[in-house]
Amino acid sequence: MKEIQRFRASVPTITREAEESARARLLHEIHALPAPARRRLPRLAWRVALAGAFSVVIGLSAVRLQTPPATPVASVQELSERAAEAAEARGGVKPSPGQWLYIREKLAAPGDGFGVNLDERTTNEIWTSVNGEQTAWYQPGGELLVQGTHPGISAADLAEPPVTPQELLSRIDKVTAESMARMFNSDGSPHEESREQRLFQAIYQLMGEQALSPEVRAALFRALPLIEGVAVRPDAVDAEGRHGVAFSYTDDWARYELILSPDDFRYLGTYGVTVADRTIRYTDSDPVFVAAGTSLVLSAQLEAHLVDKAGQRP
Repeated sequence: MKEIQRFRASVPTITREAEESARARLLHEIHALPAPARRRLPRLAWRVALAGAFSVVIGLSAVRLQTPPATPVASVQELSERAAEAAEARGGVKPSPGQWLYIREKLAAPGDGFGVNLDERTTNEIWTSVNGEQTAWYQPGGELLVQGTHPGISAADLAEPPVTPQELLSRIDKVTAESMARMFNSDGSPHEESREQRLFQAIYQLMGEQALSPEVRAALFRALPLIEGVAVRPDAVDAEGRHGVAFSYTDDWARYELILSPDDFRYLGTYGVTVADRTIRYTDSDPVFVAAGTSLVLSAQLEAHLVDKAGQRP
């Protein structure tokens, strides 16, 4: 648990039993295989530092099956603007204090080795408080675990004018840089990622996990073309088998895709795959070779609803 303990240094203390459940949930939520504690956290591991941190507004509905768009998206700039305009046009429902965002998603199951098994699926449920302070999930035994989250960036920070693409990137950059400063690799060295990588991963996560207002969601869509290296994948497939159009970002090892409906640009899910071979070394075990083409994550958001309490299903 050394890496989890470092990562959660600022989170309130919980019991050992809850700690083990939280660790299992963390691994599930970052869509990594349930590995021994010595394994280095994947690139998206800092998501817990932001989870539940944004108390804003959401347009809520179950995602529908989609058909290809009549007019294909030609560029990342065009996808950005079309998605932003669609978010603004949909509007949203403002949550009441004390409410929670319920999310049900389908995931590719953990594989036998590093990565996920594209032939198997699991279903996952999570609740995030709209005040950004807590997240909740059911443990295997049926008990609801409610866990505090790192304060990250507040609702006021995110929604405070001006809500522009440039301003939101600046705010997210500051928070993620501070979160990365608290993370370490398995050998004890500081964990480092590029600014572009951090920004894309933050938006990638926020779209699928948080109650974003139409204004904020639109600004985030318009921010994506401002991140160097973000591109368009015209045909991406989520864990439900739905075809969509995706924003993608490729670093020196992996490509991640933020998949949207091709007709109304709602969030569908995510996909991640390695693009280069890599040997991952641990301080207390043998190195692990990960080949290019290894799928890291495949998800599909099936439902997103506001509910009155953690554990409540719509």
